[in-house]
Amino acid sequence: MRRLHFDALKPACPTCRRALLALEPGAESADDTIRSGLLRCQDNACGERFPIIAGTPVLVPNLAGWLSANLHLMLESDIDVAVVESVVGAVVGPESAYNIARQQQSSYAHDHYGDLFEADPDAGTVSPGGVRRCLDRALRHLGPVRGPVLDVGCAVGRTSFDIAAACDGPVLGVDLNWPLLRIGRGVLDRGLLRYPLRRLGNRYDRRDTHFSPPEGARVDFWVIDAQALPFADNTFDLVVALNVLDCVPDPTQLVVEISRVAAPGGGVALAAPLDWAPHATPYPAWLDSPAAFENMVARASRAAPGAKPLTPLAPAFNLPWAVRLHDNATVTYKTQLLTLTAAET
Repeated sequence: MRRLHFDALKPACPTCRRALLALEPGAESADDTIRSGLLRCQDNACGERFPIIAGTPVLVPNLAGWLSANLHLMLESDIDVAVVESVVGAVVGPESAYNIARQQQSSYAHDHYGDLFEADPDAGTVSPGGVRRCLDRALRHLGPVRGPVLDVGCAVGRTSFDIAAACDGPVLGVDLNWPLLRIGRGVLDRGLLRYPLRRLGNRYDRRDTHFSPPEGARVDFWVIDAQALPFADNTFDLVVALNVLDCVPDPTQLVVEISRVAAPGGGVALAAPLDWAPHATPYPAWLDSPAAFENMVARASRAAPGAKPLTPLAPAFNLPWAVRLHDNATVTYKTQLLTLTAAET
């Protein structure tokens, strides 16, 4: 956790949401980064404590639930040698949490960082970078941004680095998915990009390279629930959430939180392919058209305490977004990109 981001963003307790968090004595740090320690709610009636693990604060309302589901995935990051990773993956099988996480890492990291490697004739015919092209379109439409900026659902983090190169302030990437987030942390902390690339079946190759993105010193990654953002109203000059809306249980609450933390006059970029899955989003919350998407955003940003109206700058753009699954399979979505401004107050 970079001190720059902690001091500038002043996170609040995600449990009670009444008080700010304070860093407890005894934290381990190097330069401007807290590597390990505890953050404590300063409300005595709450007093909840949140860990900083491998440089990443875990700020979620249900800490026990998140750790129960993810702690083993955090420990698996110690499997750092390619041949060991290969053997472990083969032994535990494709339906294990370990290999499900590797499949996600492969698809997301290839899209975010695949351009850093020479073209691979077996890696599919669609060029990586769908998420970056979507972000570039949004930034060009929204205009100059000073910061701070919140990148919601940043996954493996390339978009956060791209945003930092385009603005002046701190950029915070947040996600609940630790296996994805730790790829971005590897770039941030060690200048090392490393991820598994799925070939066919349950066979993976290791991809790694040294990568030091411009302005990376102004980026940090935290584990945060996008539906309970632990920040004060009006904190961010820009909030970006690309293909996150249909990955959360309550899309309306996500929009409420984004509109709440967006600064008056600030920009918001929302993208969604509207590709719903019942394990992620209950059926009653599904939206079945771009018009329904825009109407929901309009309603949600006006209906809740703390939210502020979000006004579209233009109708939603329809952009292609390809996701590589393995050498022989790529899925291409049509994602709806909506750029908006938060109302002045």
